Amino acid sequence: MKQIFHIFINSLKRSCLQLVQRRFMLLMMTAMPLFCAWFMLDLMKSGAIERAPVALIDLDNSSLSRNLQRNLAAMQGLHITEEFDSFHDAMRALQRGDVLGFFYIPPRLEQRTLAGEHPLVSYYINYAYFAPASQQLKGYKTVSLLANGSIAMTTIEATGLVGGHNIMSVLQPVLTHVHGISNPWMNYSYYLNMSFVPCLLALFVLLATATSIGNELKYNTTREWLDSAGGSMWIALTGKLLPHTVVFVAVGWLVQCLMFRVYGLPLHGNPWNMILAMLLFVPACQAFAVAMFCFAPNYRYGATLCTLMGMLSFSFCGFSLPGEAMYPIINAVGYIMPVRHYFLISADQALNGIDIYFSRWHYAILIIYLLVPLPMLWRLKHECKNPLYLP
Repeated sequence: MKQIFHIFINSLKRSCLQLVQRRFMLLMMTAMPLFCAWFMLDLMKSGAIERAPVALIDLDNSSLSRNLQRNLAAMQGLHITEEFDSFHDAMRALQRGDVLGFFYIPPRLEQRTLAGEHPLVSYYINYAYFAPASQQLKGYKTVSLLANGSIAMTTIEATGLVGGHNIMSVLQPVLTHVHGISNPWMNYSYYLNMSFVPCLLALFVLLATATSIGNELKYNTTREWLDSAGGSMWIALTGKLLPHTVVFVAVGWLVQCLMFRVYGLPLHGNPWNMILAMLLFVPACQAFAVAMFCFAPNYRYGATLCTLMGMLSFSFCGFSLPGEAMYPIINAVGYIMPVRHYFLISADQALNGIDIYFSRWHYAILIIYLLVPLPMLWRLKHECKNPLYLP
């Protein structure tokens, strides 16, 4: 037992010395994740996108078009910065980036509406900027629906039906109440940064783990690495990655402090549940990266797999599109990645504040990740004993 402990300490010392000597690794493990977290959180600290610059084309100049313009200007997410007299001028401004969209009111809108025709009100949006574009679409559709309701009310009154209650019963026979569970403010930062920031941290963990193991292959020091661990692959990996684990867990807790204390993201559950989740999340990501290297024990292939899976996490783990709306196989791939389970823990513990009992399986799966590379360690050990670096 003392001999195993002595071997482990030697492997740990070697890893700590390498980590101190490689300043870029320390930078990638500390400064870069913290900067990315601060950047994302500070970018959306206002919660929702406000006053996206848009333009207006009013070729009708009637009371109806002016009412549309007032409703458009009252939208919190839109700010009319330009007014044009032609479609081509507005399109050129949109292409130059002066505005992010424009609302087009055709001529004779009020006249054609009162005559029972169906005039078209158009809006054009630059979808190169997804979030402002979504905000514009919401505002334009709201203004269009208000206009339709106003026109329909005028038409119904012309038929002889009077009384606001009677008219509304015809326009909207069923009332709907929308309640945003856990995020009633519809704050972008609450549901984007709760997933994107940990996913960025996971990407750095995968890259750091792949770089650390890959450098042994690249510089042909794998035999020395194994010798320092007494020929044991699991001792070699534990000694190499334990300093990384300590650093990344500390950085993860700092990121959580930024999220929940500095920028005020909701934390409705016990804070210790999220602290425990981060403590399990980092080693799970490291074990996932080791499994990728065991599957492809080559610096180029292993690092590429880690990078690919880290980037796909943003799409496959249900951050931008719910997993239920994906193809079943894509949704299943999302559950392979550790960040998916951390995200579900965050939704349960931070946003919803439910009992930890209901998240127990996600905690258990993060622990199971530590066992995934064990059956494949022989492949990595064989490569370390017979290194063949392919640039």
